[in-house]
Amino acid sequence: MDQSVVIQETLSAGETCVAAVQGILAGEEGVESRLLGLVESHGKFMICLYTHRRMAITAEDVCLERILLIQDEFAIEEVPQECDLHVIGSDVTVRITCRDASLLVQLPFGSQTRTFLQEVQNCCSPADCLHCTSEHAPCEP
Repeated sequence: MDQSVVIQETLSAGETCVAAVQGILAGEEGVESRLLGLVESHGKFMICLYTHRRMAITAEDVCLERILLIQDEFAIEEVPQECDLHVIGSDVTVRITCRDASLLVQLPFGSQTRTFLQEVQNCCSPADCLHCTSEHAPCEP
């Protein structure tokens, strides 16, 4: 299922979900599923991380947790697997870093992941790295 439709339902006018993928966020508290959306807002880009209760079908199924601004200090890089043998069709682990965060995310093998990563890379060219703002606020705990 294309998760960008669900994210698009949560956005304001003038904002577009370019690509989305569901991944596993590895953190201090263990591993947790997250929905990641690359969002364009008035010519600026950000990655929005959403928590979800189940398979996200509607906007009510997701809750905005955090926004990672794509700007000068933003980077996304594939993390090599721990073993020397690369298995075709295996999941992809990436590290996303920005001014106020460093996240390790495991993304599933497939076209949605490749599309998401390609679109994020397209946004990271020096000419497009802008200081982004957003009208969105994370959900209240």
